[in-house]
Amino acid sequence: MTLKTETADTDAAKSFDLLNVPDEYFENPYPYFRLLRDADPAHWNSDGSVLLTRYADVRQVWRDISGEVFKGEQFGQRFGEGPLLEHHTSTMLFRDPPDHDRLRNIVNPFFSQASIQSVRGFIEETVEKYLDVVAEKRDIDFVSDFAFRLPVAVICKLIGVPVEDADYIQGVGRKVLFPLNPAVPAEVIAEGHDATAEFKSYLRPFLEKRQRSSDIDPMSDVLSAMVAAQRNGVTVSDDEILHMCIVTLNGGHETTTNLISQSIHYLLDDPEAMAQMRNGDVPVNVAIEELVRFITPLQLQGRRVTRDIELDSGNGTIPKGTEVIICQASANRDDRVFDNPEKLNLARKPNNHMGFGAGIHVCIGRPLARLEASVAVPAVLRRFKTIERTGPAHFNHNTRFRGLADLPLRLA
Repeated sequence: MTLKTETADTDAAKSFDLLNVPDEYFENPYPYFRLLRDADPAHWNSDGSVLLTRYADVRQVWRDISGEVFKGEQFGQRFGEGPLLEHHTSTMLFRDPPDHDRLRNIVNPFFSQASIQSVRGFIEETVEKYLDVVAEKRDIDFVSDFAFRLPVAVICKLIGVPVEDADYIQGVGRKVLFPLNPAVPAEVIAEGHDATAEFKSYLRPFLEKRQRSSDIDPMSDVLSAMVAAQRNGVTVSDDEILHMCIVTLNGGHETTTNLISQSIHYLLDDPEAMAQMRNGDVPVNVAIEELVRFITPLQLQGRRVTRDIELDSGNGTIPKGTEVIICQASANRDDRVFDNPEKLNLARKPNNHMGFGAGIHVCIGRPLARLEASVAVPAVLRRFKTIERTGPAHFNHNTRFRGLADLPLRLA
């Protein structure tokens, strides 16, 4: 009987294809991850890429400095020439050293602990502002009415564009990001090209205004910092500045929105954990790390290996030139590392999750995301003693970024 079960699991794991997942995957991918971890941890997809799902393998490949992220040839085949290809080959996310370091060093100061703490007051004020709004409405969609509002306001402030444009930025930004998912149709790629061109046109007047200014404070916003770097002899083109702003705007609100909204979503399913967070029974910074582990808003990343990689776990060798899909969402649920990983444990320590990545491409905005969530989530629970769902929540059909499309709630 055991042999038959193991054989069935192995067959099911081998037949899994990340390029063609069933609808149930989007609502709950974790059973698929568990199956792959146990039966086929270095899984070959139909396009010749390898999907890694175990913590040890994910960590090893992610931290290997020989891995590359530039995907000019691969993305050229997927997207064709145009603005979308330009974007996804121009930012620090898809550039290797030294270009990665050149671009990242310009914006690094805005995401230091000191800089992030300087916006704490703005974050707290923004949280209270939108709590007042949802308190008056009572029946809300928590995603669009609250969870989205804080991160996009903060990142707009840091970049130097109007917060009033938040809805526009979200709409056009998602069209730029979505083509990164596996196996998207041609019309989505076409929309991505149009959206990237539109996003650049939106940002260009803000860039040109700073370029015309004779006196620039490089610490006032990211746009000013990049123009100042340009003037000081750093090699950075106008297009690179625009693409850096797009990727920072997208990265600065999408994953944090998903973290805040899913935190409330999953706490509603766990009254004990909700009470701990509401009453301050667990240090908030410890609790947020567990929520990041449990949720992992950015679920997949990619690397191309430039040499044969023998996995230390014994799960095989990845040949040189292979595209590797790193599933940090699965790694963060690996029971080889985390005790009872399917259960929220807000007091979990140690908690060496990989929700923010690893290696030189570790998420630059992680201090900001941690601060926003640590202010927003407890504030929601303190303000409202009763939080009830008024309908089912739905997840976006997105394998890369796992986020709620809606979360209907009644607050009292």
